[in-house]
Amino acid sequence: MPAHTPRLAGDPWRDVDGTHISLFCHVERVVEDGEPTVLGSWLHQHGQVVGQGLDSLYVCFLSDRVISVRPQLLRVLDDAPGGGD
Repeated sequence: MPAHTPRLAGDPWRDVDGTHISLFCHVERVVEDGEPTVLGSWLHQHGQVVGQGLDSLYVCFLSDRVISVRPQLLRVLDDAPGGGD
């Protein structure tokens, strides 16, 4: 699914599939945003949502790095605690 998938009105925190992303749920980065980064690719990395910005989420990845990520680049992991809301 493309990164430009429209979000539902009233809830800016939807993943690539349209699932609501709650704080502290577990997510996977499933779409690259095309912007180069010195940190390398975060594609298919799992992490936990630890905060919200104006238009992005703060995700703590397994490497203990917190990265700002737009919600439509993520997928909620149903089998993790807090996932699938």
